[in-house]
Order: sequence, then structure tokens, then C-alpha cells
Amino acid sequence: MARVTALLFAPLRSLGAALAMLPGVRFVRARVQRFLQRPRTPRDGRIRLDRHHVYILPTASGAGFALLLAVMLLTSLNYNVSLGFLLTFVLAGVVVSAMWQTHRNLVDLEVRGAAGDAVFAGHALNVSVALANVTPWARVGVDVSARDAAAVETSLDAQDAIVAALAFGDQPRGWFRLPRLTVSTRFPLGLFRAWSYADAPLTLLVYPAPEPSAPPLPASFTPDPKENDREDDARAARTPIEEAADQLRIYRPGDPLRSIAWKHSARAGTWMSRTGQPPRHAQCVLAWDALPPAMNVEQRLSRLCAWVLAAEHAPAGEEPEYTLSLPGVSIGPARGPAHRDACLRALALWGKPAMPGDAA
Repeated sequence: MARVTALLFAPLRSLGAALAMLPGVRFVRARVQRFLQRPRTPRDGRIRLDRHHVYILPTASGAGFALLLAVMLLTSLNYNVSLGFLLTFVLAGVVVSAMWQTHRNLVDLEVRGAAGDAVFAGHALNVSVALANVTPWARVGVDVSARDAAAVETSLDAQDAIVAALAFGDQPRGWFRLPRLTVSTRFPLGLFRAWSYADAPLTLLVYPAPEPSAPPLPASFTPDPKENDREDDARAARTPIEEAADQLRIYRPGDPLRSIAWKHSARAGTWMSRTGQPPRHAQCVLAWDALPPAMNVEQRLSRLCAWVLAAEHAPAGEEPEYTLSLPGVSIGPARGPAHRDACLRALALWGKPAMPGDAA
């Protein structure tokens, strides 16, 4: 059946390609494309596929079936076959019912946003799209797709909500903006295809791919303590959080009153003093300029990314505070999830727009 349909429609395709080159046809086609590409942004956090934004056309199977009905009708008229008329109109009624059911399967479906996580370049990026059925009838065979992502088929019960997972291939470093979503269906017979669009606002970061066999971290160092003549001034300028990081010891005669840890003394039942020396952590600098000159930009970013992850997951007792040093940018020294994310963000956006809509 598919081969016969392809042979029958081959001349029509050639004729359509020739007509598409005419100026008037191109103008109409451009107007139709503009109409179909109207923005479909969320309202109150959701996009409802109302009947004004659901489109329907016959599929190749539907067009072939319509041609078959035309042939059956002409045959019945030519030979005056009553049962042929009966069968033709019964099948035509089935086609009309299928068209209504296809359209109804999509109308008033809701897209309630999309979510995803940042990934490293070279890894698939997964985006979850939330769909909701607010009507008292089920939705069967609903496809969710986007550019560069395979369609995902799902079904929803009455008053139900599901999450469809779209998988995008390897993405380049920088910003990833979710393309326009297409929600479609061919239910129940595949004779018609109804579809609609949704523009879910989602932008994710794609970090550089970590170098697989990166060399060890640069050598760590311990900062020198402050000079004695500046120690009192530095201590007076410290914040309460920094004061809390001081080491405690039993009070010794001659310790200044400001060094007494009053709260700790009350809890311990004896006088406690702060030493004025907070614990010092080893530090290392992850510097762009220290990398071999032969490395290109992406290779440098890949190695620095691997070093950031290695410094963050250093063995217990060897966790250094690290500084990411890029030309014109220095982050740290610090450690922890917030510092790691700040470093990875700086690496991902090196040479890229700071915000998704900015020009490079």
C-alpha cells in the first residue's frame, strides 16, 4: 500500500516542487510559516493547546485512503452498485470521525514547563517536559518532540499529568536554549496528524568536557602567617565568622580580654581563649597562563575543568582551596559546591555571551 501510494503521488510532488518556485506561492508560503511560528509562551506558568493553535492535515496514509474512497465512489456510480455506495459512505463516516478524534486528542492539553540540569560537553542533555490533561477523557498516542531530539510517545489518563523526557545529542560548550516543542498525535487510525507548538523558556549551561587523562593538580602551598606587627590590626578587622574559626585553648594569665571566648567559657565552665590563628588550608592556583603554549582554547578549558573537579574531590585531608585564574578573571581561593559551580560557569562561558540573549 505504501509503495502504491508513493508511485501515485510522485507526479504530484514534482508538480508541487515546481509550483513552490512561483513568486505568489512563495509569498503565501512565507505568510503561512509566519502564522505557524507565532510565539507560544507560557501564561501563568502553562501553555494550553487551545483549538485556535491546533492544526490538522491528512497523512500520506490518509491521502491514499481518500483516493481509494474516490475510486470506490466512481466505481459504484459507474456500475450502480448499492452495496458499494453503502461501503463508501460508511468508510467516509469513519474518516470524518477519525479526523474529529485526532483533533480532540490534542485540544486543551497543557504544557507546564520544562526542566533540565547542566551537563558537560560530549554528554547527552536530558530535558523533562511536563504535560497535564485537565479534561475528563484520556489522551492516547501523544508525541512530544523538538529539533535535534527524537519524539517521545506518551499517554495520559483523565485528569492526569506526566513528564516526557527528551534526549538531545552532544551539545557544544556554552548556552543551550530549548528549541520549540512540537506536540502531535495521529490517534486513532493514523489518517490525520494534529500538532501544536509550545515555547518553553529553558536555558541550560554546557560545561567544557573534562580532559580524560589530565595531569595531577599543580603543587599546593600554605599561605605565610601575617607579620606580628599587623596581627592585631588584622584581627580587629575580622568578622564574627572568622573569629569563630579560631582555635581555642585554656585561658592563660596575661591573655587580653578581647581574646576570651565568653560563650565557650560559659559552656565549658572554665576560661577559654582564642589563639587568634585560624586554621590555614593549603591552596593551589589553576592558571590559564601556566598551561603549555601549544594547547588551544578548548584544550585549556578542558584541562582546567578536569582540575576543578579533581580539586573538589580531593582525598580527605588533602582538600586544597583553589583559585581559577583566567585572563582578566580570578575566582577564589575557596572550595565547595558554590565555588565549583562559579568556576565551571566561567569556563563554560569563556568567549561566549554572558547571558543567552547577548551578542557574542
